[in-house]
Amino acid sequence: MKSQRLSGRFSDILAVFIKYGFNDIVEHLEIPGHKYLDKVIDHDPHLTTWERVRKGMEELGPTFIKCGQILSQRADLVPKELIKELRKLQDDVPAERFKDIRKVLEQNFETPLNEVFSEIDVIPIAAASLAQVHRAKLAGDSREVAIKIQRPGIEKTIQNDLEILEKIAIQLDKRITYFEVYNLPELVQRIRTLIMHELDFVYEMHNMQVARSQFQPEEGIVIPEVYPELCGKRVLTMALFRGKKIKEIKVDELCDRKALARRGVKFSLQQVLEHGFFHADPHPGNILIDENENMLILDWGMVGWLTPRVRAQLIDLLSALVDNDVEEVTEFLISFTTGRENVDRPLLQTEIMAVTTHFIRMPLKEINLGQLLMDLTSILRSHGRVLGTDLSIMIKSLITAEETAKIIDPDLNVIKEIEPIVNRLIRKRFRPDNVIKGLYKSLRLMMRHQQELPRHTINVISKLDQGNLAIRFQHENLEGLQKTMEKTINRLVLGIITGALFIGSSMIILAGTGPLIGGYPALGVIGYFIALFICLRLALSAIRPKDHERHK
Repeated sequence: MKSQRLSGRFSDILAVFIKYGFNDIVEHLEIPGHKYLDKVIDHDPHLTTWERVRKGMEELGPTFIKCGQILSQRADLVPKELIKELRKLQDDVPAERFKDIRKVLEQNFETPLNEVFSEIDVIPIAAASLAQVHRAKLAGDSREVAIKIQRPGIEKTIQNDLEILEKIAIQLDKRITYFEVYNLPELVQRIRTLIMHELDFVYEMHNMQVARSQFQPEEGIVIPEVYPELCGKRVLTMALFRGKKIKEIKVDELCDRKALARRGVKFSLQQVLEHGFFHADPHPGNILIDENENMLILDWGMVGWLTPRVRAQLIDLLSALVDNDVEEVTEFLISFTTGRENVDRPLLQTEIMAVTTHFIRMPLKEINLGQLLMDLTSILRSHGRVLGTDLSIMIKSLITAEETAKIIDPDLNVIKEIEPIVNRLIRKRFRPDNVIKGLYKSLRLMMRHQQELPRHTINVISKLDQGNLAIRFQHENLEGLQKTMEKTINRLVLGIITGALFIGSSMIILAGTGPLIGGYPALGVIGYFIALFICLRLALSAIRPKDHERHK
């Protein structure tokens, strides 16, 4: 039954591929009958390739929409023209019937719903492809809450689609050379992990708790309080906040839109550079502005993490970009990426210099940090290097945050907002207490290993005493060295023989024994000529390789 279900869905996916003109992909999958299907399906020739990709994903539904939204965060993999299209993907869909949603709620709570909520609005306040949100009141104290409820059956649908995508990715990776750099099977696995996390509302609850611990309400950033006892894998209950989406607000009516924009950018930068935990998609639809002009950050299903070491490197990279230190920028970017090893560093540096120099010469308020990051990742991709997933998500997060802030204040100077944060974090890194903490950490590492060092040393000495210490030596590409050693030994032997001939011939001549040639002993003369001949051969063989190398 599962095979039949997947087969039917697989056929639907192939039909959409062909409908939007991706026949070459279907041909590489070697599906019987696809040529006949092509004849009965027409596609709009006026659409660009990237528009066809976006429309195909929208038609294929939630799984492919989510895949597109995730890929829109991978500036290191996806061309910027396609990213622009993928960011148009919308997953607003008609709401589920409340009676079906109610079943999900009842499965989440062990007690009857009327003992948990005194009332639940039947009409949702928001609906998307994975879930919808209903307003409710808690039983007892009548606090207003928002309940995020997963659509019935959506997890199974997504799992089936991802299983099909994995099979398609494996086939395309094997059969189309162009896709090798993208490692499609691994990419699909990463997408699966991200989507499964987003489907687990317990994971999102924990993300919101971490975010709330980092930012306090007085900073003008509000993350809704969650109620863990009323949450589950498919239900998330949080405090209800009222506000308007940024796109619904008349910016000119805001009391201090410049301060609001700066607050949003500062929030994203602090998450990335200071805390290493950040909202992966702070687009305008996930941000509400309340009547007090506080920013309400919603939808924490997808987040990114950066280690302290990576954060320190990012701070150094930003400093190098400001200083236009191309060599250091190049080395940092290579260290952040994986892929082709034999990178043409001089060419890469030249291309990076062309991009960074252009941006450095622009007025500060006109610098588009997002565009700079996009251009740098595009250069890396052209050299066969790709960023890690969290770094790619981080770049997309900063780009989205910058664009969202500039909707509120188009004149926002992002570089001016970055500088004090970077300078403060650099000073913090070299504060005496942090330096001492680093030294203490190194000392602890040494102390941990010093307990093992005497034992290992005694073992080595014991093996030396017993003659059991063996050193494994593995050589690669040493054939040339072996030949050189053989030639050197042969020359040395011939040199000894030549010296012996000279000495022996001299002794014969001094003895004056016959027969004679021109008054000299014949054996001595012949010995001299043989020794001289060998000597000349040795001299020539020593000179010729040098001449050969010089002319190479």
